Amino acid sequence: MNELKIVLAEKIGKDLGQRSKIEEIFKNISPNINKVTMDFTNVEFMGRSFAQEYLNQKKFASFEVIEENVPSDVEKMFDIILKLNNKK
Repeated sequence: MNELKIVLAEKIGKDLGQRSKIEEIFKNISPNINKVTMDFTNVEFMGRSFAQEYLNQKKFASFEVIEENVPSDVEKMFDIILKLNNKK
């Protein structure tokens, strides 16, 4: 199994705000990869549009995506987005 780990604070920065940044990361993942671990170590902020795009990219990815070291405020943002999406 081909696995990849991405430390978001190193790739993007501690503030995850621009949805285009996560689009770019997902787009550049090799087709041979089966599993990607997104490491949220040192992430201090994640904007709503970034969270929405992250979850969209994850949903339609051709590989498994798991998160690790997710700060509680980032976790809360994901929960808010998921709840809003389920109401649609």
